[in-house]
Amino acid sequence: MLVARECWFCGSEATDPWHDRVIGFHKDLDHALTPWIVVIRSTWRSEIVLVPRCARCHGGHRIERASMALSIAAVIAYAASGQLDTLLGILPSTSGAMVLAAILAVVACLPTLVWIATRQAWLPWERLAPRHLRYARHHPEVLQLREDGWQFRPGPFPHWQNPPGSYASPPSTKPRRVVATILALLGLASSVTTIILYLRGPRELAGGFLLAAAGLFFLASKIDPET
Repeated sequence: MLVARECWFCGSEATDPWHDRVIGFHKDLDHALTPWIVVIRSTWRSEIVLVPRCARCHGGHRIERASMALSIAAVIAYAASGQLDTLLGILPSTSGAMVLAAILAVVACLPTLVWIATRQAWLPWERLAPRHLRYARHHPEVLQLREDGWQFRPGPFPHWQNPPGSYASPPSTKPRRVVATILALLGLASSVTTIILYLRGPRELAGGFLLAAAGLFFLASKIDPET
C-alpha cells in the first residue's frame, strides 16, 4: 500500500515513490595508494535524499528539461549555420542577408524564451510544475546535509550516477518509452539535418526541419511513461 505524502513542488498528494526527485550526496572523499599495485583508490561516503513529487510535477520537470535542451540546440544550430558571423559582420554580406540573419536570430532565441517561461511556470498549462526542478535543493533534508558538509552528486567525477536500488523502479511502460524514444531520435535527426542544410543545402528547408525538430521533441516530452 502506497503512503500519501505531500509533493514538495506543489503541495498536492504524492503517492508513487517513482516520481520522487532523487538527489545524491557524497562526503569524506579520500585518495590513497593500494599496497601492492600503484593505483590511486578513491573512497567516499554517499547519501540519497528522496524529495516527494507528484506525477504532474514529474511530467512538468521533464518538459522543462526538454525545452532547455531544445533551446541549446537552436542556438548551436544558428551559430553553426554561419548566420551569427553574418549578423556580427564577420563575413561580407548584403543588407538582405543581414536582415535574414537577424530574423533567424530571433527564431533561434524563441526556444530559450519558452524554456524560461516553462521554468518560471508563466505559461497557463496545467501539465507544468508550479516550481522549477532546482527548488528541490530547498528541501529541509537537502539543506541539513549541505550544512553538514555534504556535496551534491553521489560521488566525485565520473561517479555521478545514483547507485541502483537507491530509489523506486519505474513501472513497466515499454510501449510508451519506445514511442518517446523514436520521437526523440527523429527530433535529433531533424536537428542534425537542419545544421547540414544550413551549411551545404538550401536554407529554406532548414527552417522547416528546425520546426519539425521542435515539434518532435515537444511530442516526446508530452509522453508520460509513468501513466
